[in-house]
Amino acid sequence: MSRALLIAALTAILLWGGRDYRPTPTDLTLAPYRFDLVSWEIANIFDKGYRQLSALLPWNAPPPRAERIALTQEFFRLSEERRRLESELIAAGPTSQPAAGLRRRIAEIQQRQNDLRPIAEQTVESEISAILKSEGLQSPIGIILPPVDTVFTPSPALLVTSPRNRIFRLDNTLLRHDLTLDAREFIEQQTQQQRNLSAIVVNTGGIGSYPSVTSPDAGMHYAVTTAAHEWLHNWFFFRPLGRNFWSSPEMTALNETAATLGGWEIGDRAYTALTGIPVNRQPPATPATPATPPPQTFDFNNYMRQTRQQAEQLLTNNQIPQAETYMESRRQELLQQGYRIRKINQAYFAFYGSYATNPAADSPLETQLRNLRHQSQTLAQFLQTISQFATYNEFLNYLQTDKH
Repeated sequence: MSRALLIAALTAILLWGGRDYRPTPTDLTLAPYRFDLVSWEIANIFDKGYRQLSALLPWNAPPPRAERIALTQEFFRLSEERRRLESELIAAGPTSQPAAGLRRRIAEIQQRQNDLRPIAEQTVESEISAILKSEGLQSPIGIILPPVDTVFTPSPALLVTSPRNRIFRLDNTLLRHDLTLDAREFIEQQTQQQRNLSAIVVNTGGIGSYPSVTSPDAGMHYAVTTAAHEWLHNWFFFRPLGRNFWSSPEMTALNETAATLGGWEIGDRAYTALTGIPVNRQPPATPATPATPPPQTFDFNNYMRQTRQQAEQLLTNNQIPQAETYMESRRQELLQQGYRIRKINQAYFAFYGSYATNPAADSPLETQLRNLRHQSQTLAQFLQTISQFATYNEFLNYLQTDKH
């Protein structure tokens, strides 16, 4: 279906329902910047289906696994080279002498990556699927449902809003990935002025569409764990946990944190299978206390938790301007420590706080889920258990029983 036909169909539905649709000022502000998810889905789901059917033909059979892995590693090495060259181009300036050569090499890399992308996607999907099967997560007929399906492409940005008087993830709007800093600032300022909301435009590493979107630009390890994370969101969608993703902030955090921990476990194993490099996420053993204590080091995680706790206390007391001034002052302090965070506000904590593994969260959820995973005999048992909770209270009640 073309975009024009889709728009016409949606317009007909609105008119048939007798609804008088009038875009809000925010709708008009965001219109040029929105990510068109429907058009993206239509284009990619048929493209992926065509490729998968073509691969069944004898003359289109994929190369051997070792060759596919080598080509996948090349795909991600080219991503690293492209990012480095793009940084050099920005530093050199568009009219400098090296600019033409840099642009030429970047274009060559992009073309080569376009050629390699289908095999890289298929290889990563295959490795993740093999791990899921080894864990017993296949359907009764022996296949992975939904199939692992991802596209390596820049992931959309996301506009997140929160009320100014509390930290609460309110609206989420997908935006184009290529927004300039000025465009991001404009969108945030307009959202605050028009709706009196805290707003932030953040980058995403992937989105749980189908096929899912996975950014390849942070390296192979990140891409593989992100692809596994997004597949888990698709798997949860057919179960009570995923169907209640937006029912409460706690359920959002439960979904995101379960997908993060499960995605790490699956993705780490897939990455090792692809590279031979083991992944160890265990913190290093605490050394014996030295006779002379080391100089005090900056603890980013603790700093962010303190910042959130103090900001929430100010908001609870309805000291909104004071809370916003405080969060900005803490951001400035982080700059002095070498942490370049563009903006810290209520929306920042609302978004990153959805992931209990992130220092912006102030939640026992990560510890609770890690304990539940430790008590589960297999990863499949852990995921099947957590996927059945329709409410956060169901999860808490389960933790308080002896069933697990």
